[in-house]
Amino acid sequence: MSISALGIGSGLDLSSLVEQLVTAERAPKEKRLNQREGDLQARLSAFGSIKGGLSGLETALDKLAKLQEGRTAASSDSSRLSVAATGEASPGAYSVEISQLAVAQSLASAGFDNADDPVGTGVLTLQLGDGQAVDIVIDSENNSLRGIRDAINQASTGVQASIINDGEGARLVLSSAKTGADNTISLTVAEDAGEGGNRLSLLATGNLIQTVEPQDAQIVVNGLAITSASNSLGNTVEGLTLDLKGTTEPGAPITVTVGQDRDAVRTALEELVQAYNGVVDTVRELTKYNPETQEGAVLVGDGTLRSIRSRLTDGLLRSAGDAEAVFTNLVNLGLNSDRNGNLRLDSATLDRAMEQDFRGVIGLVNEVSGGLRDTVKGFTQSGGLLDARTDGLRSRISDIDRQRDLLENRIEKFEARMVRQFSTMDALVGQLQNTSQFLDQQLGALTAMLQQNRKG
Repeated sequence: MSISALGIGSGLDLSSLVEQLVTAERAPKEKRLNQREGDLQARLSAFGSIKGGLSGLETALDKLAKLQEGRTAASSDSSRLSVAATGEASPGAYSVEISQLAVAQSLASAGFDNADDPVGTGVLTLQLGDGQAVDIVIDSENNSLRGIRDAINQASTGVQASIINDGEGARLVLSSAKTGADNTISLTVAEDAGEGGNRLSLLATGNLIQTVEPQDAQIVVNGLAITSASNSLGNTVEGLTLDLKGTTEPGAPITVTVGQDRDAVRTALEELVQAYNGVVDTVRELTKYNPETQEGAVLVGDGTLRSIRSRLTDGLLRSAGDAEAVFTNLVNLGLNSDRNGNLRLDSATLDRAMEQDFRGVIGLVNEVSGGLRDTVKGFTQSGGLLDARTDGLRSRISDIDRQRDLLENRIEKFEARMVRQFSTMDALVGQLQNTSQFLDQQLGALTAMLQQNRKG
């Protein structure tokens, strides 16, 4: 019998009564499951926040572990000379005079009446400097000045071809892609035999006009004369790249200053402080306890977080390097913690340390950060400490889903039992009501008969 059919016999609202009983049976058990799941989900989210913060800390530590002795380089006239430095550059000042820039060669042909008229057919052999010579076939499909230009550009020889129209007609212009006196353009021509009016030989190097003479760059660095085919000099001063942009006036050299890249160290340590404090603040928030309300945060008393916090502190305070080294721990570099466990960086102390032993500072930072990075990686990596905790929480959440399914089965059986019991009662009440009605009718009829007999 369905719950909607209850009460037909008795006239009572038994369906509503069954629903109320089912709700009363389900509610406390469902509430407990919901509370447990909410607690587990909150803890899962909390561990996710911790893992995110630790991942950021791992990134900051990795940057410090790989930090090298960087260099800064500055030019007193960046419009004429730009500079870049690597760690191999020696700190100091360099005087640079630029008397001549490297220039690429350009050649131009005689003027042609029309760039689309046939020039001739044959084979062009094009070579740049001591590079490989390339044969370019010129036939009836590409024998105009435009076709020859396109064929040269498609050959990828290091020579760029273009057409310039001046007062004497269309000229084929060849420009070297490389600067330097030795990077000259060589173009030889083998015309097809028997073809009348063939003018292809006009493009041979001997028939071209040199419009720009190739030349090497000429500079003087600290009194030493240097010649370069390129305006970018990467090996002149070890660790420095000089990009020449313009010449200097006689007696007015450019000063290049090379120094230690201390800002990179400071920035990396500041990023460490920010990432570390973010983790500390998150742990404190998730484990705090209010004695007045006697309520604790979602992970109050959690042993995993206590272990993480302790190992982070130990990793930062560990000594590194030789016992006789100038600096043996990060406190020597100005990194200290307050009473809440948050880090702060004393820039003045760091500056003094870098001034005293820049290489020692880098070595100490590399070693301490590398060790702590590996510790943090043990927390965050796949299958690590945090994964073990979150996997356990997810398993317990899945178990709650299973318990919900079991509860639903029990509730369905409970509802079916209530329906059967109330159906039986409903039928019995219906029968009693029918009997009562029959007796009422019989008594009514008997009463009427007795009244008639009295009148008679």
